Amino acid sequence: MQNTLFLLLFMLLGAPSAHVTAQEHADCITAMQICEKKIYHIDHLSGEGRDKSEADLIACFMGSENDGQAEENSIWIRFEIAKSGNLTFTITPDRYDDDLDFIVYRLTDGTCNNKKIVRCNAAGDPGIAAGTSPCLGETGLREGETDSSVDAGCNDTGDNAWLAPLQVSKGEIYVILVSNVSSRGPGFTIRFAGTAFMPCDQQKPQATAVKKKPAPKPAAPPVAKKTTRPESIGGRTVEVGEELKVKNRKIKLKLWDSQVEDGDIISVFVNDAKVVDHLRLRLKPQEFDIELPPGKEHYITIFADDFGKAEPNSAMISINDGVKIQVIDLVAGRKKQESVRIILE
Repeated sequence: MQNTLFLLLFMLLGAPSAHVTAQEHADCITAMQICEKKIYHIDHLSGEGRDKSEADLIACFMGSENDGQAEENSIWIRFEIAKSGNLTFTITPDRYDDDLDFIVYRLTDGTCNNKKIVRCNAAGDPGIAAGTSPCLGETGLREGETDSSVDAGCNDTGDNAWLAPLQVSKGEIYVILVSNVSSRGPGFTIRFAGTAFMPCDQQKPQATAVKKKPAPKPAAPPVAKKTTRPESIGGRTVEVGEELKVKNRKIKLKLWDSQVEDGDIISVFVNDAKVVDHLRLRLKPQEFDIELPPGKEHYITIFADDFGKAEPNSAMISINDGVKIQVIDLVAGRKKQESVRIILE
């Protein structure tokens, strides 16, 4: 009877290791699958996956404290190439003094058993150097860079947190391993760009020759619907302050922290549509191309996703319509978000 009771308790409670679960997407085979080039926000990084050796003895990490082990508070991201071209990405840590490293693998046969390293970045510095070290802060692949690998630390002349873009071909499959080597802290935002396409990216149709037809009679111009001023976003009141006039619907929007870089994360809405998702504000402006909807009146609002070290979030916004540049300061708090009215002349 005692043996039976002990066996029953063992089955219910299990051995100590039976309750150890791997972090979601923390192994190559459970990588987060993405289908389009857009902004993705990873909420939290904590621990490694079940396979402790799949990123071991990595050359660019050999000089690190982990002696070549690249996985530490990590996540794997997988995608396929639908159209050949170049590919870049920007990784923005949620906490400005975190050191994020990454490896880009090409899966030569589409499986994690055959991974070829095509980019490896282990550059970094102690958190106290945040804001001054070229090896901390944003990292990724960007135009103008030529290195395919950077060793651990920030010791060589010209070291920084960036590597050269990838030239990718249709049908290839890639995985990116991102590790937070500083702490089990907050996550990061990754933003993809370049001329290459993933399967869900919308490609512009190619022009084809067609037989010329008689020109139809001109139709009456469509009547643009009047834009309704947003009363609230995410349960927070929208307060409209300044009014700006622009000449074109296509504008360039630049955003940066107006005070100190302290971890503010915002989203940007045009009317009631989100156009920028979970952007960590930096002292250096980050630029986005925005096309305003039809109509003469619109509202640009910032929404606070994370207040960082201090409230409220204060963002400088530059609006360039191709004719002039206008700069305003918008504040987002827990109860209300500031908005600017845009009038299309």
